[in-house]
Amino acid sequence: MLKTVQHQILQRYDNAVIYAICHENEAELASTQGIVPLYVDRSSLSVFLGKVAGKLRKIFRLKSKPYADYTPVEKLSQIKNLKTAIDASGFAYGDKGGYIQPLETMKVMDYCEMVDAPYIFMPQAWGSFKDHQVAENCRKMLTRTDTFFARDEVSRTYLANLLLKPAKEVYLLPDIAFHFPIPTLDGKEILKSCGYENPLDRPVLGISPNMRIYEKYPERGRENEYLKLLLDVIESLKNSYHIVLIPNEIRPEGSADRDDAYLCKTLYDAISGQENITLISGYRSAEEIKAVIRETDLLIASRFHSLIFALSLGIACMAISWSHKYRELFALFELEHFVVEHKDMNAQYVLQLFGELESSKNEIEAKINKTLPELKAKNAGVFDFL
Repeated sequence: MLKTVQHQILQRYDNAVIYAICHENEAELASTQGIVPLYVDRSSLSVFLGKVAGKLRKIFRLKSKPYADYTPVEKLSQIKNLKTAIDASGFAYGDKGGYIQPLETMKVMDYCEMVDAPYIFMPQAWGSFKDHQVAENCRKMLTRTDTFFARDEVSRTYLANLLLKPAKEVYLLPDIAFHFPIPTLDGKEILKSCGYENPLDRPVLGISPNMRIYEKYPERGRENEYLKLLLDVIESLKNSYHIVLIPNEIRPEGSADRDDAYLCKTLYDAISGQENITLISGYRSAEEIKAVIRETDLLIASRFHSLIFALSLGIACMAISWSHKYRELFALFELEHFVVEHKDMNAQYVLQLFGELESSKNEIEAKINKTLPELKAKNAGVFDFL
């Protein structure tokens, strides 16, 4: 989402400078993507005290504070001639995100107000707001913003109820990542660099797992229920398809067991016989991931933006979901039947649904390609507005 916004801004203002609040270990990565990183020093007193508080809560078995990104308030002043602040979080505000994140966001709003720059939320998922503290903080945050959008009907309803206004007064627009540019990179070359060989020219099936579902189950490693399901699916299909394991969330080095690359490697190591399997390894940019997905014939994914990449390329796909946003995404194409909720997942059901996807591939792709231009037209104006 961030790079989609960056691309659209630079198309209109080629001398614009893009800053992003990130973590310290993401700073080098941001710089290589043409983005100026702003981060809190991990050795700072506030971060240290936060870590101490977290350990004390564990020792005394107290409820953990929800995760939130620290705001580098003192570094915001580095931004010269700030025109606007753009929030492309994706899904940060709601009960799952917790009550702290909107407070951190309002620190950025404080600076924006000081320099008279608007703060705009791009289309994203919201809610729910059942937790009183989350609801109060998000309501306060949204009353201070200049514009916000929902990217699905469920989020729109959550926002309308939160703000006590009719749903029709909440702007509804599809995800902006549908406008992520078609990569000029050669996906075949990326596959080849990862050892891809497919002498029998089997169709290519992409598998894109998601750390958020993995975290919902207590087991770790290959004994995790989610990974066991994916492993069963892969073992059942690997003789008919060449399987490509595609990570979407790839964290910088030092986060060995916290991202999708870890899930893909764990799956790869657990597969019996790897001649029909390719693991996408190393750090890969969003452009590279989309280029690889372009080379697949079908996709099974739990990553939201892997699915958007597939849909934007007209590729038939199905989802294993952990949030309302997946069903809402597929509903845009009248394909919500191909969403499996993680709590309902079992290998037999997933394989049965995959069989339906496989047999109706041409019709599904025709439906996607018919809907896609209308969908992109709906939110193209958000960039002109911005």
